[in-house]
Amino acid sequence: MKLGGIVPALVTPYDGEGKVNYEMLKKLVEVLLEDGADGFYVTGSTGECFLLSEEERIKITATVAETVNGRVPIVTHVGMIGAAQAAKLAKEAERAGATAVSSVPPFYYNFKLEELVRYYTAISDATTLPVMVYNIPRYSGVIINADNLGEIKKSCRVEGIKYTDSNLYELERIRTRYPEMTVMFGQDESFLYSLPVGVNGAIGSTYNFMLKKFKRIWNAYHEGRQEEAEKIQHEACRIIDALLQVRDITAVKYLLGRKGIVCGDCRSPFSPITEAQKQLLDGIGDLD
Repeated sequence: MKLGGIVPALVTPYDGEGKVNYEMLKKLVEVLLEDGADGFYVTGSTGECFLLSEEERIKITATVAETVNGRVPIVTHVGMIGAAQAAKLAKEAERAGATAVSSVPPFYYNFKLEELVRYYTAISDATTLPVMVYNIPRYSGVIINADNLGEIKKSCRVEGIKYTDSNLYELERIRTRYPEMTVMFGQDESFLYSLPVGVNGAIGSTYNFMLKKFKRIWNAYHEGRQEEAEKIQHEACRIIDALLQVRDITAVKYLLGRKGIVCGDCRSPFSPITEAQKQLLDGIGDLD
């Protein structure tokens, strides 16, 4: 997979009627490209994937692909509970212009390992694109580790993993056992601490509004300026502290609005942002 560096997990902007605002989405993509985005992860957790219709998910991919016009990779999250539905989305995402597809493991029914394998095999059989496993056990309830990832890889064409978990030991096991895989880290608050493991890059929600800050961490670390990298990571963590007092996606959308990219609230049943939460976020300092 030709994916690496700092990759925003895009939010999904809505208009005043709660419909996807595709024009605002285009604006967000262009702004992030100007700021140095190395790719985009669309219709993932940050994009409220399970609150979107299948048609919306594919149109979002098509809109981002049209705007990007080949400048950077686009990974489309196609996760569903059903293998057939996820495979259908993968096929449509390829037609819409994605350069890779990604999926959380199927959840809710406590699927066995052979059933996880069957799920990812259905996705990889439906498309010629690289497939990326999305490990986010906090939300999915399913842990992808070095052992079960190996079983999945034996049976289907998995070329990468989005690893959104705090267990850096398991991340290191995956990195060393599968050096050929593209490994993207997904926890913005500990981004810097994943770099010594040898990740290819990171995919994160806060990159929607402080992409430049994480690009500076990336560059400082790889140029040997460790103290500078640590200082910027600490700055990012203090901002994330405030986000977590609201809700990360809600806060990201509000902070984008301060930059002129009006994204609306998250879809119900998420609660609208309150005035008190706005005041808290307005107290955040420099986002760049």
